[in-house]
Amino acid sequence: MKNKAILIAAVLLLLFSQQHASMVYCQEGTAETAGLNLQSYAPARILISYTYTNNFSVTDVSSIGKSLYKITSGPTSIEFKAEDVDKYTFTIEIKYAAIVAQSVQVAVFSAGNPPEGIQFNVKGNVVRVKFTLTVTAEPRYPSAQDVAEQVVLQVSNQLADFREQTDTIVSVQNRNVETQWYLIIFNLIVNVAVLAVLLLWIRPRTS
Repeated sequence: MKNKAILIAAVLLLLFSQQHASMVYCQEGTAETAGLNLQSYAPARILISYTYTNNFSVTDVSSIGKSLYKITSGPTSIEFKAEDVDKYTFTIEIKYAAIVAQSVQVAVFSAGNPPEGIQFNVKGNVVRVKFTLTVTAEPRYPSAQDVAEQVVLQVSNQLADFREQTDTIVSVQNRNVETQWYLIIFNLIVNVAVLAVLLLWIRPRTS
């Protein structure tokens, strides 16, 4: 029983030490976060806010194309702006003289849309975050006026097609009527001619 009690106490002590270690990001006081993969419409803007420090930097800035970007950094925030459609990467690093527990705020601004916020808690004297930002063109949707103009144009085209078809049908019918009148007149002339010939042929015989 005594050995079992000692074993249970050892297991509980091991579990407590592991949980305590997981609450602290690093025993040496260094907290390094995982990278953030973000997407945004042009123009894009990322604002990172943190606890005051004079030791901050932005490194490893790159893009696929020769795109324009602007970085503004200060003791409490770093701002990254990108106007062009491209894929950007950069790393921020903020350092403190002592271990600091804080909540780092990341605001992602996408074109004219409201910003999206990301928050993560860190505890350490160094915070390092690698960003990957993919900037694409904002999709354009037709306005109500564009839709109305398109509907009017489509209806106008349909009416023009209907008018053209109607004119064609009427023209064919008119030609048919003219042909019928020609046939009637021709038959009338033929009948009159036959009747005249008969009269001329019968009159001498009856006189």
